[in-house]
Amino acid sequence: MTAFLEEQYLGLDAMADNPTVLFTGPAGSGKTWLAMEAACREVAVGRRGRLLCFNRLLAKQLTADLADVAGLTVGTLHQELLRITGVPAPAGARASFWEQELPDRALEVLLNRPDLAGDFVIVDEVQDIAKGPFLDVLDLLVTGGLRSGRVLLFGDFERQAIFETGDGRALLRARAPHQTNFRLSANCRNLPRIGYQVNLLAKLEPGYQRFRRQDDGIDPAPIPYTVGSDQSPLLSHAVKTLRADGYKLNEIVVLSPLREGSTAETTTDTWLRQVLYPADGRRGRPGQLLNSTIQAYKGLEAPAVVVTDLDRRGIPGFEALLYVGLTRATDRLFAVVESGTLRAAIGGTT
Repeated sequence: MTAFLEEQYLGLDAMADNPTVLFTGPAGSGKTWLAMEAACREVAVGRRGRLLCFNRLLAKQLTADLADVAGLTVGTLHQELLRITGVPAPAGARASFWEQELPDRALEVLLNRPDLAGDFVIVDEVQDIAKGPFLDVLDLLVTGGLRSGRVLLFGDFERQAIFETGDGRALLRARAPHQTNFRLSANCRNLPRIGYQVNLLAKLEPGYQRFRRQDDGIDPAPIPYTVGSDQSPLLSHAVKTLRADGYKLNEIVVLSPLREGSTAETTTDTWLRQVLYPADGRRGRPGQLLNSTIQAYKGLEAPAVVVTDLDRRGIPGFEALLYVGLTRATDRLFAVVESGTLRAAIGGTT
């Protein structure tokens, strides 16, 4: 606890002493907490600005948590661009709309409306936003721009950049050359045994070494499955085991790297179909077992997590997705892993 508090308070000191700071650190190191605290402190001294992120579900939770903070605009970068331009998102919009057309339209508005710039801009998940068109927009969203404005950035450039952005660190250095860098290293989310399991399965180097929380002696549970087999019984068993351990359904989240055809979406298990609900950024209601893709749930956490469909074949960026998925669990973790993938992860043969 002491190490965690020291690191977090040193981070707050870095914010107070430097106008532009890039905070980096692995999942669970407190980046989002610091971003929220930074936003509250900026508003408390009379400034107005924005707290932006990449993931829609994270933005929804941040919006709810900071709803009473006057003078602060919270949302995804894309939501803010839609608001600025007044352009509705086309049905089935392609990546080119989100990554080029929408930023270009926002630039046109911002160049003619300097009054839209805020006193500060805070960006969480900056590893997914650090690309040219988005940085052009951010430059106009804050008085003084990225070079000399009040800019606080939070990101994980090691494994959480699951939406490819190229060399985001280099782009940020070029746009904000006077930035101070602050590295967060202590894990303040996961129990140590979960962190050590992440080190092993996701091949983190050097991996988590310091933890805020005390271990409770219960190991995460990798559950092997064979290709083509129905994972529903394994998922059902994991959820029922967690319930027997005292976890409510709405404290458990089921994640998958698959955007379509995940175990949670396709299960024929009658009980699972009755209790499973898609995550929407809000906390689940009693009796609801939330499920989501790993990609959509990035930035969020749950007391207990079951990750299914973990087969490295055919999933681009598998190790990054594995890392993000496993680190969502604060206390209990089950990972349903294809047997060959599991053997390879722990150093065996495939």
